[in-house]
Amino acid sequence: MKQEQKPSGGYRYNRISFFLNGRFRSLEIAPGISTLDLITKQLHLYGTKCSCNEGDCGACTVVIAQPREGSIVYEAITSCLYPAAKLHGKHLITVEGLGSPQLLHPIQKALLEHHGTQCGYCTPGFVMSLFACLASISHPDHESILAALEGNLCRCTGYQSILDAAAELSRTQDPGTIVPQWCRDIEPKLFAFDQLPQEVHRPSASHFQISRYLLPKDLDQLKEMLAEYPRAFLIAGGTDIMVQVNVQRKRFGTLIDLSNLPELNQIKLSRAGIHIGAAVSYTQIMDSGIVRCDLPELVRLCRLIASKQIRNFGTLAGNIGNASPIGDSLPLLLVYEARLLLSSQRGCRECALQDFFIGYRLTVLKEDEFIREIIIPIPPRSAFIKSLKTAKRRAVDISSVVSAIRIEEDGRATLTFGGVAAQPVFSEFFAQSFSPTADWSALAELVAREFTPLSDVRGSADYRRQMIINHILRYQEAYHA
Repeated sequence: MKQEQKPSGGYRYNRISFFLNGRFRSLEIAPGISTLDLITKQLHLYGTKCSCNEGDCGACTVVIAQPREGSIVYEAITSCLYPAAKLHGKHLITVEGLGSPQLLHPIQKALLEHHGTQCGYCTPGFVMSLFACLASISHPDHESILAALEGNLCRCTGYQSILDAAAELSRTQDPGTIVPQWCRDIEPKLFAFDQLPQEVHRPSASHFQISRYLLPKDLDQLKEMLAEYPRAFLIAGGTDIMVQVNVQRKRFGTLIDLSNLPELNQIKLSRAGIHIGAAVSYTQIMDSGIVRCDLPELVRLCRLIASKQIRNFGTLAGNIGNASPIGDSLPLLLVYEARLLLSSQRGCRECALQDFFIGYRLTVLKEDEFIREIIIPIPPRSAFIKSLKTAKRRAVDISSVVSAIRIEEDGRATLTFGGVAAQPVFSEFFAQSFSPTADWSALAELVAREFTPLSDVRGSADYRRQMIINHILRYQEAYHA
């Protein structure tokens, strides 16, 4: 897509208001600037570190406090991928706010006593990830601690000393002792916050990578913006676009952020199935009682996507709209027979997910349309539904091959793959040839010949064919277990 040039006469800066370590701030920020750049370059807080700048290492982790469903949630996020404009109306907590050399926070004290730091570069990120975990869960178990820290890398300690500190904190602390009183004092103000973000025109000698960052206040304004800027890029979490900005140095004209629209931030149940709004994060999906009850495999798969810091603001709709052939959620959503509700000023229309992808990163979405929600029919309890992801790391890694399978009680079967073609695909051969008494090994060999995968940095074509076979054989084990 052709990129817009630098606007003549300057830029539209975003004027946002938020709380920073207990204090109210109102700032004018450059369009599309990341929270990490805001913290270090504009606010001159240097405790938050930058290492990878693409969400892989966790050194830049900070915590966002915001209202959700009647309570305040404390969530760790990778600040390098979190557009600073999203901070409007929220409480940003950085490592500087938690403690000082004279009065350490319990997390800092525990890491010190357990020798959980050497060079110290990654330490602020670990502190903030532990803070979010311990602020949210009373006495988290070992698995919860691992989940909270899997997005943080350390090159020095070997992790055991950090885990020892976390285990002690879990035994001896609770949210009441972990969350400072000044955080609690801000919570009522977050519920009462009602200011709208604004735009301010400012001349600038700089050439920013993003020309304009729009924050619609409701769906009607969103539709108007899309009609006015049909070539704008839509973001919900923004995790993919911010990597392109930070690492590939790609330029974007106009970005429209969907994340603060209440209508897109809901999970609902109807006769048609479970409706997941376009701004709902992976974490919200995993925490939803509706989803956990009726779509447990989706919850399990979300656990394998990125890291907790990224799941806290990355979205399922973004994974779909990105239309990558290796999108982690897409094969499973295909076997779930998911549909999309697409919306524009012209009205709404439904589209089956299998008809949404029309080529490599190409979809049927029109320029003035947006994904409003994903609708997933509730499958029968008797259906066998599983998904598998092959990647070099368990967390914070992109799939080499991802797949999903569904076998009905009457023997009808569906098998889908990502990473073996230009878009997520069904195995027609598997659907036509499967029976409960089938020779799975022979079937797997034939399915592997059905596709012509490419070779790239994540795996050769031969490797991907072998993964097709391996996935099918693992499904066999689970099916007959």
